[in-house]
Amino acid sequence: MSSTFGETTKNIYSTLLTECHLEGLKQELYLRERIVIFVQRTELWNRIKQYCLEFHERFVESGCNPDLLLGPLIVTLNIGYEALKKFDTGLLDDFVREPIYYEKAFREVILSIANSFFEQLERSFRIRLEQIHCRLRTKLPLEEPYLFRTQPNNVSIGLTAFRCVVQGYSSIQKYILQSVWLCTADPLRIAIAGEIKRAPKCEDCGNLLQEHQRIRAVSDFCTVRVFVTDSLRTRTTVGRIYQSVLVRLADDLCEPLKLGYEYVITGVFNPLNQFFDAWAFEEL
Repeated sequence: MSSTFGETTKNIYSTLLTECHLEGLKQELYLRERIVIFVQRTELWNRIKQYCLEFHERFVESGCNPDLLLGPLIVTLNIGYEALKKFDTGLLDDFVREPIYYEKAFREVILSIANSFFEQLERSFRIRLEQIHCRLRTKLPLEEPYLFRTQPNNVSIGLTAFRCVVQGYSSIQKYILQSVWLCTADPLRIAIAGEIKRAPKCEDCGNLLQEHQRIRAVSDFCTVRVFVTDSLRTRTTVGRIYQSVLVRLADDLCEPLKLGYEYVITGVFNPLNQFFDAWAFEEL
């Protein structure tokens, strides 16, 4: 009797897990379908294809060097707030709430578009998700739902915006955007990563992979220290502690801001390193 009950319970759990998995897949597919439709209805569709065309042209101009097929496909997309709001307010709300998740979803959509484009060429090929570097650029309005909170224990981690004054900035530095690692036993076994502390292992043989340093891709970043404008205007507010915010400007946004000038910065706060990763900024 107990054995039968145990099997029944096991089957119920298995069924529940399967149903949850299927439901999750349905939601994932629906999300990507909505993103594809949004991309097709805006200039983003042609912009993505243009990036794919430039990637292919570099490959052809190199004499079809196979190493270039392992390089990064960098795609910068301006996601208009009003355009996304008009298309689907629910999608906008979710995008603001979980920007990193949506960034990955956009990468997967771009991968599908890119490989579909590449397969139509005379010398067809495919690239991997790890090669897609999607830079979403969105400017949020300075409205209550989107304001970045700097109070301790109440820091916003979604996509937010705030008004600030630049106090200082670092010099421009380099970081590894993408690295390619090969297995010495079989060069066709490849791993593509970003900036990592130790060499990855081959999933097949377990040996440490060696980096193909000739095709390492690097990019720029700098750090800016800012004060939230409200903290300069209101000297004392009960229950609130004002402090400076470290903003990370990377890639196409990497440029020293002007000391003492006021900006609106949109981005995502990273609680692990305590940096605010900028997605867009605008001088006031």
